[in-house]
Amino acid sequence: MRHQEFLAGVATRGGFAETDEARRAADAVLATVAEHLPADDRDALAAALPSLLEQESGVDRVGGGGTPTEAGLVDDVVSRTGWSAERARYALVAVTGQLTAEDADLGGRIGRVLPIELHGGGPTLPPDAASEGAQGRPQPVDADELDRALGQRLPEWSGDRSGIQRTVSMPAERVDLLLERLRAVEHETGHRLRILDRTPTSLTVRARNERQEIVTAADLDLAARFDEATAAVG
Repeated sequence: MRHQEFLAGVATRGGFAETDEARRAADAVLATVAEHLPADDRDALAAALPSLLEQESGVDRVGGGGTPTEAGLVDDVVSRTGWSAERARYALVAVTGQLTAEDADLGGRIGRVLPIELHGGGPTLPPDAASEGAQGRPQPVDADELDRALGQRLPEWSGDRSGIQRTVSMPAERVDLLLERLRAVEHETGHRLRILDRTPTSLTVRARNERQEIVTAADLDLAARFDEATAAVG
């Protein structure tokens, strides 16, 4: 597990615009979760984390015990970050989702103490994420427009008006490069793709307005930009 790669995954999953925010989320969530892990699971977490992240979060210095509730975990992250409860919950799901994507065994260990409400690959984007910056209420594309886009402009994508997705497979170092290019596009456009699944050699993304669960014209444009970035990476 690499430090910057892990934080990049957290940033993408949680809609954090800055690396510092992703690091803050990771530190708070890792320390919070570690407090409730049995000793052997906490040791496994500490061993798997990059040394800098382990030290920053204090995973190696906290004791395990207790069965946490969703509200209790959220409150702990709030106290460590000063964020709202909603944003703290996004951080919890983003960080634990990224841990699971990077290390399935570690994800299973954490899953044993994590409330079911916090399981999953990642939350929808928080209210203050860039994708919510556009003025006005986004409008869905109609069925004909979506069919034309999937048949001509976006042949590698599939789905319906509630969301379209694509999976790409490539060497691990190219996945990292693709994510870097994607973040640059997202920053430029003010819209984000959601990471549904990430492995060392593949990436599955979804394009839609997450709050309304609809595909808009901006989502089609972003999907096309993702295709361009994928082609450029190779």
